Amino acid sequence: AEQHSKLRKVLGPFVALANPLDYHTNIWGDERALTQTFTTVMDSELALGVVILDFPRDDRCSSEPWEYVINAVARTKTATGKPMAILGTLSDTIPETVSHRLIDTGIIPLCGMAEAVEAIDVAAGIGRRPKTASPILLPVNVVGAATLSESDAKKALALYGVHVPGSAQLSGSSEAALAATSIGFPVVLKGEGIAHKTEAGAVALNLLSPEEVGKAANRMPCDTFVVEEMITDTIAELLVGIVCDPAHGYVLTLAAGGVLTELMADSSSLLVPAEKQDILSAIDSLKVSSLLDGYRGGAAANKDAIVDAVMAMQNYVIATLPQEVEINPLMCGPDKAIAADALIKTGGSNDQ
Repeated sequence: AEQHSKLRKVLGPFVALANPLDYHTNIWGDERALTQTFTTVMDSELALGVVILDFPRDDRCSSEPWEYVINAVARTKTATGKPMAILGTLSDTIPETVSHRLIDTGIIPLCGMAEAVEAIDVAAGIGRRPKTASPILLPVNVVGAATLSESDAKKALALYGVHVPGSAQLSGSSEAALAATSIGFPVVLKGEGIAHKTEAGAVALNLLSPEEVGKAANRMPCDTFVVEEMITDTIAELLVGIVCDPAHGYVLTLAAGGVLTELMADSSSLLVPAEKQDILSAIDSLKVSSLLDGYRGGAAANKDAIVDAVMAMQNYVIATLPQEVEINPLMCGPDKAIAADALIKTGGSNDQ
């Protein structure tokens, strides 16, 4: 009864419910009466008719009376031109063979009340979406793929509007110390040419003097470095990635970023191109969104800036068709969202 009430509430004006078990038994054998009943219920304002019907076990009961209902539903579909469904209140109360017959007849089998509520709600939402939505970005053949350096990846994304920290590329510890002074302290020092910098000891944070920068550079297993301004007002970190999937096209993933990416396994995915509202909804679905909203009275992140960063990254992908792009972390603060680290694997028909 609770699920039946929920179904009515969710569907609102979209669906009419007719339960043959509510009728007197002498109507079961009258297919025409059933058809007339269902057709009368399906007025012009309704988008879907749902008949609730649980089937008996074939080894104990005859299902002949149920055939009258199936035929009446099929006749109603033909007479009204409206889609019709038969709903089994539990997941196993419509036999698989019957489900196949219903599909062949053009009737939708819905197995389980809760599952039906969710499926119809999703279908109604799709029907209300604007018909002007952009087509998905289809996969491309990757040709001559290459991995850009972190600095080059950030420069490429910055051209499309992604905010990146002030930085300088250089070699040697003395040059790193000099560049840090020009950028202004505190700074971050990163070694180049290393995929997993943190594990390799190739990242040093919150360096406050030229001496600290020089010492950190001497400890790193590399010869070239990037010095960046330190982003200090971060509320939360996100991972934003877009990958060319051969089955689905380009897929956008939003997740908890930084060291929490693997620990929290907190992510949401969308097809490219995604609309701003869909991106915002995906962000809100993450566990880390409680931090972005201002956890326990703390400052909130600028979600508009986060969405703008994702849209800028998506625009880069649409224009250049790379194999993969990832920002991790996207440092989310009260005013801006800044790409602290970026990866781009080029490829596709426009190898950029």
